Amino acid sequence: MTVPKGRSITFVYGLVGHLHWLCFLGTTGSYGEVEQEKILAFDLGAETFREIPPPDSILHHPKIRYHVLGVLGGKLCVMSGVDDGGCEVWVMDEYGLAESWVKHHVFSQFGCEIYPFGFTSHSEFLFQVGRDDRYGLYDPVAAMTKTFKIMSNGINITKVVEHVDNLVWVAPAEHA
Repeated sequence: MTVPKGRSITFVYGLVGHLHWLCFLGTTGSYGEVEQEKILAFDLGAETFREIPPPDSILHHPKIRYHVLGVLGGKLCVMSGVDDGGCEVWVMDEYGLAESWVKHHVFSQFGCEIYPFGFTSHSEFLFQVGRDDRYGLYDPVAAMTKTFKIMSNGINITKVVEHVDNLVWVAPAEHA
């Protein structure tokens, strides 16, 4: 039996009619439990789950430690932070085909660990630099990173959402 294990903190919605999670799947057998990081997809039309394998180099690379799932250029992607301070971005060029993962971006400029957070709607990469309050926003077109600080008062940031200005007023729900 295969079951999701641990924290499934990365989630992508609405890509090709599927919801996606990057999670650990545990296989329970007579000799114990084996966990492997997988992408779990839920087909909204067929109401079925399936596993999508992440890039082979992520599964078999001992230095990669932190991953986040996202959408880049309308395609499923994984950003991976590496222990030596680097970061790789893998894009699945043909949805659902394991062999179509392609490494699109590699950057390393900080000399410390990078913890990926996700992607903006402008295809920029957001990540935490080291274990302090420094963050980076990498623009792959300009090949430049903007760094900034977020004062967190010791509270861990678990999700970042992009604000989009909108002039449409959302009226509060009426209570009966």
